[in-house]
Amino acid sequence: MNDHQLLVAKIVVIVVLLLVTLIFCFIPYVLNRWFKWTSRKVSNAREFLAVLCLLNFGGGVLIATTFIHMLPLVINVVDALQHCQMLVKTPFALPEMLMCTGFFLMYGIEELMYFVVGRQQRKKQQMLQQALEKGLEKEQKEEVRDVKDPEQPNWMRGLGIIVALSLHELFGGMAIGLEGSVDTVWFMCGAIAAHKLVLAFCIGMEIMMAHTRWLIAVIYLIVFSIVTPIGVGIGIAVSETSSANQPSIPAGILQGIACGTLLYVVYYEIVAKNHAGWRILLCSLGGFLLMFGLQIAVVEASGKSSYECPNTQLKSAI
Repeated sequence: MNDHQLLVAKIVVIVVLLLVTLIFCFIPYVLNRWFKWTSRKVSNAREFLAVLCLLNFGGGVLIATTFIHMLPLVINVVDALQHCQMLVKTPFALPEMLMCTGFFLMYGIEELMYFVVGRQQRKKQQMLQQALEKGLEKEQKEEVRDVKDPEQPNWMRGLGIIVALSLHELFGGMAIGLEGSVDTVWFMCGAIAAHKLVLAFCIGMEIMMAHTRWLIAVIYLIVFSIVTPIGVGIGIAVSETSSANQPSIPAGILQGIACGTLLYVVYYEIVAKNHAGWRILLCSLGGFLLMFGLQIAVVEASGKSSYECPNTQLKSAI
């Protein structure tokens, strides 16, 4: 019965996250009818103070989620796997190493994406130089000059944003799908949603202000909306391969990597900003304290659970 309720909760999370994220993605287009943001000088949604405060509130939520909820969970799962002799004991801290692996994996993927985009830009600049050297007619020069865009073409700018953040959200969804109780599923859903919904609004504004074609914008926003539900589905598939009270190697590894990717988002959204101001600090602290209080409430409500080794009578309490 508990397994059935857990599966139903995860399916409900998939539907809710998909629909609500889509709504938040397209809210900027609705509000733009009244506020006329596209006619302002500010071209980046993150430059609006309200959006920046909300984004950092979500960042504070992820700080608490990463270090107070997910990392201790990964440590307990790895300890249970080593206790059951399903994983060999290592001379280094394996849970923290998995988290660092997720961090650098996300870092490497994002840098690779920017390298590919930059390579395309360099090719276009070379086309311009070659066209000028060959002495093309004035009209042809203007046509080739249009290819050069130091800020990237609108569709390429949107693609970079979507690819980078979608990878973050995919692993965030996996973290939800790998949870083992209904309470923690909704806890993780709230934590991921607090950040993702603000990001969805922010991405919708950035794509809108880049004057991206409507069809391409719709495709980008739908892709961003479905990646977290896809991640939840992957997490469900992995968690279903073992009993709820037995530690799972794939689940433990993926939870560690997902923890590291959330840490990367925290670094990207908060730590990398230089002197963002007291209001931003207070927003981040508020998000952290909110999830800290919710974590205490969830632990008190669910109590302690235990992992059972599949082939022995040994138990590893968490």
